[in-house]
Amino acid sequence: MRTVSVTLVTYTYDDHELVRGLLSSVTGWTAMPSAIVVIDDGSAQPFVLDLPEEVTGRLPDIEVVRVPENRGNTHARALGAARATTRFILSVDADIRFPAHWLAVCLPAAARPGVGMAGTAIRPRTGDDLLSRYLELTYTLNRGAAGSVPFLPGGAWLARRDAFEAVGGFSGYEERFGQDAYLSRRLRDNGYLLWAVDGVEAFEVRRIGRLQMVRRGWRWQGHHMKAALDEGRPLDEVLNVVLYSMRERMLRSRAADPRLLYFDLLYALHALLDTVAYAAQRMGQAEGQATAQAGGEGARAALRHSTAAFLKPWPQLCTALCADLAELGHAPLPTDLAAAPPFDLAAALSFAVGNDELAAVCGGLGEVLG
Repeated sequence: MRTVSVTLVTYTYDDHELVRGLLSSVTGWTAMPSAIVVIDDGSAQPFVLDLPEEVTGRLPDIEVVRVPENRGNTHARALGAARATTRFILSVDADIRFPAHWLAVCLPAAARPGVGMAGTAIRPRTGDDLLSRYLELTYTLNRGAAGSVPFLPGGAWLARRDAFEAVGGFSGYEERFGQDAYLSRRLRDNGYLLWAVDGVEAFEVRRIGRLQMVRRGWRWQGHHMKAALDEGRPLDEVLNVVLYSMRERMLRSRAADPRLLYFDLLYALHALLDTVAYAAQRMGQAEGQATAQAGGEGARAALRHSTAAFLKPWPQLCTALCADLAELGHAPLPTDLAAAPPFDLAAALSFAVGNDELAAVCGGLGEVLG
């Protein structure tokens, strides 16, 4: 094992066991970081190493930085990067694991002239149930990417410290999430390449539920959709972007196992309902624009009515989706469907969802919800 000029930075917000698991795994790497920093971002109980001596004895010195109260991912990542004095910064979420040669393979790519940051695909690896299969199929970030790419996911990236500092790191970015897209864009705008290394992957081992999966995915995508509305893009245009973004995902699910479409439907309905709710709220805040507010509320009512009409022939599916949507903060769907729906959700999703697929989803609800 060789020691390399890399500071490994990882983070915990009540994720102490995941951090300990990550640090233990480092002892098996073929390239050893020369420094390790753990940012404890306001955990209820302060992080302590509590690792066996045979593990700590094989690791470099570990600095633990305690933040008194949780300030979010962006602050934690900026704080960790500021502690690095090595040539490279390896930022890793606590739930990421690597094959032993990952760092050794990625270092030459990060050292290439003009490259500011390198990374690989990140593949969920949590089991063989339907949700785990869906996550691996859908949430494998940078799947198949190689060479110069526009974006590297924040779960694991290897940056040249001089490039990170030259562009100002995360300075000027106040949002708790989306800092990976911000850093990727900032590096690109300053002439640096983002390099995806093929032939090796990272793995996300945290087990999450379907509601958390929806929240995590929409937290990132929804931020961009709402920003488009803030910039004055028409609501129907933004809704079409949401639907278009679901197209390839739903086609993959249908081809792999139609039962996986339940997770797509849950995500799509949450995304659409949240988008129109945001638009209605935004229009309602515009002083003196009663017509615009009515338009926003009308769009929300139309989508809720269409969703109820789409699900009516499938009562089991409707019950399950409505329960999950309620957990995601949405009001019950209307029951009075006398009028024709002003928006045809079935037609909008027909590229991937038909009667056969919905029948398969209903037949597999026990496993989907289990």
